[in-house]
Amino acid sequence: MKKLTLLFTFLISIGSIGQQSVKSLTIREAVEYALNNNLNLSKTEIEKKIVQAQIAEIKGKGLPQINLNGRFTDNFSLAEQQLPAEIVGGTPGTTIGVKFGNRYQVTSGLDVQQQLINFQLFNSLKSVKALEQLNDLQTLKTKEDLIINVVQVYTQIQIAEKQIELLDENNNRTNNLIKLSELKLKEGIMKKLDVNQLKVNQSNLSTDIENAIYSKNESIRMLKVLLNFPSNETLVLTEKLDDANKIIIQDNLTMESNLTLMQTIKQIELSKIDEKLVKAEFYPKLNAFFTYNYQGNANEFKFSGPNYADQFNGTWGLAASVPLFDGFQKRKRVLQKELATEKLEADKKTLELNIEKEYQDAKQQITVSEIQVKNQKENMSLANENYNGIKLSFSEGIAAITELLDSEFALRQAQSNYLNAQLQLRVSELQLIKASGQLSKLINQN
Repeated sequence: MKKLTLLFTFLISIGSIGQQSVKSLTIREAVEYALNNNLNLSKTEIEKKIVQAQIAEIKGKGLPQINLNGRFTDNFSLAEQQLPAEIVGGTPGTTIGVKFGNRYQVTSGLDVQQQLINFQLFNSLKSVKALEQLNDLQTLKTKEDLIINVVQVYTQIQIAEKQIELLDENNNRTNNLIKLSELKLKEGIMKKLDVNQLKVNQSNLSTDIENAIYSKNESIRMLKVLLNFPSNETLVLTEKLDDANKIIIQDNLTMESNLTLMQTIKQIELSKIDEKLVKAEFYPKLNAFFTYNYQGNANEFKFSGPNYADQFNGTWGLAASVPLFDGFQKRKRVLQKELATEKLEADKKTLELNIEKEYQDAKQQITVSEIQVKNQKENMSLANENYNGIKLSFSEGIAAITELLDSEFALRQAQSNYLNAQLQLRVSELQLIKASGQLSKLINQN
């Protein structure tokens, strides 16, 4: 029995070891992991293969189209045609039914078609190639958004960890004060009401810690989704908020490197090709064709011998078609395409203005956030110093409980403001490198 218990314990320990898979990641490693495993990026690769298949399909239309046909026919009931009876010596003015043809017929043939002039085909190739380039831009855009989201969520987790650390320090200080106050309560030096207020404050701190832990875990789950990381494995972030390096930001706006603008420009190009596709319907088409057929006939189910007749025949030539009038349908379709292009051109101008605005907004926000981080860090230090002084005075019975609670609230507010300023700074940095085109250039270089 003892051996069985030991074996069972050993198996449980092995199972728990297998489940405790831990992955440690820096911000850079998290971004690289996401770029290699994210599901949305996998979908863009599939879409790229679809476009490549579409290009091959259109190119195939420019190659010879060859078909081989075959048919067997049993005319078990041949139709009669009425002929004048006098042809076979019958009574004039009457008719006689005559059956023409053979009962069994075998046919086969080779049919070859080759497009020689088709302006729609030429423009379709240009359209699909432009679509492929647009798809490549979408892949880059997906990577850009993924990097932004990973860094932002990673930062949110760092903020949550720092918040938990600060709240734990506040909670420990409050616990020590409660213990000291309870001793003073027994000695009759402190009121029970003051002790209760400290306990209420501790309860509020515990709630804040629980909320911060939930927020952190929620962000970790979000990061796992972005990374396509197994949900049952442990993800550890090795970079802390205090270790975070400042993002190196370029000084100028590179408008042409902005991926959203690049996509709009490519959409305009694609729209103009669509115009040409419709206009190509006005032009004539020229095809070459070649056919070669075999035909065999018999009245008995035998396909050889003196009663079986067969023959070969073939043709080749050129076929042209010239559109003349379609009720102005094509003209109206061209107008629709031209208006769509005009709308995209207007969208491009609006987008350029918005990119300029986003760049200037983010640039100014970084300046403001840097000042706020510095000020809030100093403010947090002063609030901590003030709290410690009042706590000492409270312990000595000089300061009132309200002064202590007010200073503790001010400290927590300063800590919260500092963390919010840190988060806003990182978000502004990310918005700036995205709007300026800096991030897209870095992705292209790698």
